[in-house]
Amino acid sequence: MKPVLQALVLAERIYDDILSRKKVIAGTFNEITLQRFEAKEVAAADGSKQHVLPTVPGGSDMGSPMAYISLTDVLDGTKISLQMVNMTKNEVLLNTDVQIQVKDRLATVEIVVPLPPIRIFINAAGTFSLDVVWSGEILGSHRLVVKQA
Repeated sequence: MKPVLQALVLAERIYDDILSRKKVIAGTFNEITLQRFEAKEVAAADGSKQHVLPTVPGGSDMGSPMAYISLTDVLDGTKISLQMVNMTKNEVLLNTDVQIQVKDRLATVEIVVPLPPIRIFINAAGTFSLDVVWSGEILGSHRLVVKQA
């Protein structure tokens, strides 16, 4: 049975409100601007040379964003993948699998997936797609436009 994707959101933070059993999604986005940082060569104490990135100015680093996925019609043990794809090159930059445990097929399943900092796997401007994939089929996508500062 094919799961039904109800929502896919990319956000800076997603919190669980334990009292109300709700998710709090903060800082949703679909466009970011990359800052260019050049590594500097620095001499280490032992005489070797190391490349060091400068400190990132406040507010210019996305940190580790999160993906919120809401599904229904999910069977226990269903496996989905979350992929970040470079749309220009049709290249998968990030792929993470999620195994879903659920008792009621008709229940809404909410999944929060922490992602690595975007600058680690996206280093150039372009259009990217965050895709939820089940059995090789894309259930839904969230487009991300990346601009260079």
